Amino acid sequence: MLWIEPTSGFTFLPATMASRIAHSSEILASEPTRKLFVRLRESHDYVIVDLPPLAPVVDVRVMTNLVDSFAFVVEWGRTKIDVAEHALENARGVYDNLLGVVLNKADMSVFGRYEHHRGNYYYNRYYSRYGYTD
Repeated sequence: MLWIEPTSGFTFLPATMASRIAHSSEILASEPTRKLFVRLRESHDYVIVDLPPLAPVVDVRVMTNLVDSFAFVVEWGRTKIDVAEHALENARGVYDNLLGVVLNKADMSVFGRYEHHRGNYYYNRYYSRYGYTD
């Protein structure tokens, strides 16, 4: 069932569905899923899982005992702050193991409005060694 991408050497376990599964959280919380993760951890350095959105379904919260860390993805201009806060408040296991937030689909043409501090912080001589200068 595993597919190895030849260029990077990444191993993928593709999971596609023709229709929604009614009780996917039960499958994710099952003993066979736990055993699969044990086997994956034994044979791989990192296991990255792409999960559905946190707010509308319980699948992510069910996975907190199998996943070490989470990256919270929010969509630029679409994900409301209060929805993101509420989702994280109600998923303590995710919040406690959160690595950070990823801003997805950012509109770079509008992004400049929020960079008024850019010249004073990232783009000065102290950060030039990290490549953060023009």
